Amino acid sequence: MSVAEVTFENVHWDAGADAVIADCSFSLERGKLTAMLGPSGCGKSSIAFLLAGYERGRQGRVLIDGKPVTKPSRDTLVVFQESALMPWLNTLDNVMFGPLARGERSRHVKERANELLERVGLANFAKHYPGELSGGMQRRAELARALINDPGMLILDEPFRGLDALTREFMQEYCARLFGERPRTTLFITTDIDEALFLADRLLLMTNRPARVAKAIDVDLPRPRDRAALREDEHAQEIKTEALELLHAEARASFALT
Repeated sequence: MSVAEVTFENVHWDAGADAVIADCSFSLERGKLTAMLGPSGCGKSSIAFLLAGYERGRQGRVLIDGKPVTKPSRDTLVVFQESALMPWLNTLDNVMFGPLARGERSRHVKERANELLERVGLANFAKHYPGELSGGMQRRAELARALINDPGMLILDEPFRGLDALTREFMQEYCARLFGERPRTTLFITTDIDEALFLADRLLLMTNRPARVAKAIDVDLPRPRDRAALREDEHAQEIKTEALELLHAEARASFALT
């Protein structure tokens, strides 16, 4: 089932005495990849936790398909910044863990898991353990583990942070291909504007803490996208300049407050 609409309705959330999110409202479109960018520490990861049901706001509501989010759901899954693969399970068993834990038939689960590992280029590493995989391979395994559950919405919280530049580009290409094959409602949190332009259908530019949406920009660029072409595309560069000017202003504000 696909998520039709995701909305933050005047959500307010505190960390200690500080308001991390205040009166934050936004929507995510069905089957689109929305990239969220904002200053470091502005509350992007907190928004991911609220949306996934891991945290509750002090006021306001988080709605998915018109229904309040009150707890975690298998229909909304998160790929975190750090690897959450279980080190005692091999790649195949990590990918199969969720469906098997729910009691699905192991033969069908294994077929789906092997198909996903083939799609993310890990078919030859099914029996390897997380410690035997590179950082990029672990990220691909995380994606496969999330996608096997067929979530209505996928949240990726800076999933490629810490990877070297070349591996990060390869992972972006994997994502572009996977979501091109089967679009799904996705919130992609990143600090990299070039990554956002390569992947996203829409940008949400966040204010300094407390987080609000400062501006939403449609990334109305044709697909498939090519990095070299994006650098030469006048409209792409206009979007980038507009986004960076706003983000730089918010980042300066965050430094002034520290």
